Parts: sequence; C-alpha cells; structure tokens
Amino acid sequence: MKRLFVIILAVWLYAGPSLAQEQKLEMTRSVKKLETYIDTITKRGVDKRYIEVPAKPWQIVLKYNCNEMDLISTSMVSAEKMAMLGINGVSNTEVSFNPRLSTSIGVWLGYRGYGLGYSFSITGNNGRNLALSVSGYNYGLNLRLRKFTTDRLDAHMWGNDEFGPYDLYEKDAMAFDDISVNSLIFDGYYLLNGKRFSYSAAYDQSVKQIRSAGSFVAGAMWFHTSFNMSQWLNAPLVQLMSNIGRVKIDEGALGMGYAYNWVPAKNLLFNVTAIPMLVLYNHTKMYLYESNYDIFLSEGEISPTGKKAYPDDLNDTSWMDDVILYQTGTAVRHSKVSFNLDAHFSVVYNWNNFYFNINGQWNYFHNKFDDNKIKLYDWYINALIGIRL
Repeated sequence: MKRLFVIILAVWLYAGPSLAQEQKLEMTRSVKKLETYIDTITKRGVDKRYIEVPAKPWQIVLKYNCNEMDLISTSMVSAEKMAMLGINGVSNTEVSFNPRLSTSIGVWLGYRGYGLGYSFSITGNNGRNLALSVSGYNYGLNLRLRKFTTDRLDAHMWGNDEFGPYDLYEKDAMAFDDISVNSLIFDGYYLLNGKRFSYSAAYDQSVKQIRSAGSFVAGAMWFHTSFNMSQWLNAPLVQLMSNIGRVKIDEGALGMGYAYNWVPAKNLLFNVTAIPMLVLYNHTKMYLYESNYDIFLSEGEISPTGKKAYPDDLNDTSWMDDVILYQTGTAVRHSKVSFNLDAHFSVVYNWNNFYFNINGQWNYFHNKFDDNKIKLYDWYINALIGIRL
C-alpha cells in the first residue's frame, strides 16, 4: 500500500507541472482563437476608405454616467365625483414620480468593444441601475434596468369649476408612504449600410469612422414599467388616480430610422440616430383598490357603504390610525397602435491611442387607457476617456 502511494506521488510530482503548463498553453490558445475571431468579425465586410480598425485592440475606459427617469400618471376625475365635493366641473390630476439625478463613475476593460466594467454611485439613494450594451459590424443590442423607491412627487391639478378654470401645481410634494417604480428597456438595431457606416465608432470606439457616412436603421424595442403606490397610507392618492394602486405596462415596438456619422475633421466624429417606433403590442394591467375612507366626502359625512371622510385640516393625521386599503380586482387594457421615439447622439475625438466620447440616449413612451394616461421619459448621458493598448 505504501509502495502504491509512493508511485502515485512520484507520478503526480513529475506530471503536475507538465499538466499545469499544458493547461496554461491550452488557455492561451483559446484566448488567441477568440481574439482572432473578434478581429475577423470586426474587419469583415467594412470599406476601409470609411472605417478604420485600430491596430491596438484592447481598451481601458474611465466613464462617468448620469441618468434620470420621469414617470407621469394622469387621471381625470368625473363631474359626478366632483359634484360630491360641491364643485361643478371636471378635474384632472397629474402625478410625476422621479428620483433625483443618478450619477456614477466606473472602469471598463474590453477587446474591440467586448468587455466588462464596474461602476459605483456617487450620489447615493437613487435606486438601482443596470446597463448592458454590445455592438458589432452591423448590429447592436442595449439593455437598461432601473428600479427605485421614492416618497417625493410633483402634483398638478387642473380643471373647471363654477368659478372658472383653475390650475394648481405643487413641486416636490411628499406622499404618505413609499412609491416603487421599475422600468426595463431592451432595444436592438440592424444597419443596412454597415459596410461604410459604423455605430461602434460612435458608441464603443472599437473602430474609427474616417469619412462621413449614414445608414438606414431597422430597430426593435421591448419596454416594461410598473409602479406601486398601494401602501395603505397612500389611500388618498390612489383614490385621486381612479382607484388604481398598481400598474404594469408592456410594449413591443418596431421602427425604421436613420443614423449619420459626420466627420468634419480628422479624428472628430458627430453622430445622430433617430428611430421612430410603431408600438404594435401594448398591454396594461391595473390593480384596483378601495378604502374605508373616501376623499370625495365632506368632513363628518359617511357614505351609504360606511366610508368615512378625511379631515379638512391637512395637519390632522388621525385618519392614519384606522385607514385601510385593499385590492378589489384587476383590469386589463390593450391600447391602440401608437408611436414612440428612440434617439441617440454621440461626439468622439481620437488622438493617438486615446479617445474622448460623450454619448446619450433619450426615450419617450406613452400609454392611454380609459380616463388615464401614463408617460415615461428616460435618458442618460455618458462621458468617458479611453486608451487603446
């Protein structure tokens, strides 16, 4: 038994370094194969009079990012409900949910536009953000995920009563409890002139655009958003929004647009991309709620169903002790075909092996169902400096 153990140990000591060396060589060969493949697909099919592939493929980037999302929900209060308040007319309530500007800095390491990065927030308490993107010779994919919770909102009410039109606006108001908002945007594009026009030159700098060129762009996008304000202390706000406490929206869109890279001087590039989108799928699911209080009752009044009125004194919070908010059902709507817009811009300057870039994206979504409207504005701006190695 000892003799067998000695033989096994001797074989391991002899072969171990050789096996480790062989594994290292195999890994090196695999990396080289991957580099060769990426080099091939980067150079394949491009017109060298318009697009230059840098000799140095590795990229190290220091990036600053700022982004913001603004979700606006509008609801109409009928003349019947306004009459319960003793007011003749119709009222509209618009509530805007948006966190403060989100900013972060990070580092990215990649090979011809393919790589990994890490960033951290420098403003704090602005939710969670995830952004992924990849682009090739004639295609690109982008994913953005945003999630935040806020108790701040902008409230806007307008309409007509017996005294004429009125317009009330309160910025940076406070909800009684937290409101959570999620959004996901996934979009992709295909370039019809990838031979002479490079999206990568404008947005990941894996190649250089050396002559001006443009391309028609076929685009597709999937958008999801949801917001939840159904915490029981938000009962007054839910009632103003037609008893809708939660909403989930999914949209699928296709579009055709145009992108142009303008090279006014050597090493300088300006890009503008605009893709109008036709929303072919639009699904909205609303979660309806009721409360034991009714915002449309006068103080001291009790409805036939036993609902109570909120105090007229805004500083009187006694209603918080026994208010409840409970779900009564759901409603699903499929909206008609509509239009959205996907817009991008970029400015790039190359010098030697360094480059500087500012780029951004702006999206607008809107949805209408019954007497309610939801609009979402989503944008970001990146400022980065990189080096090729």
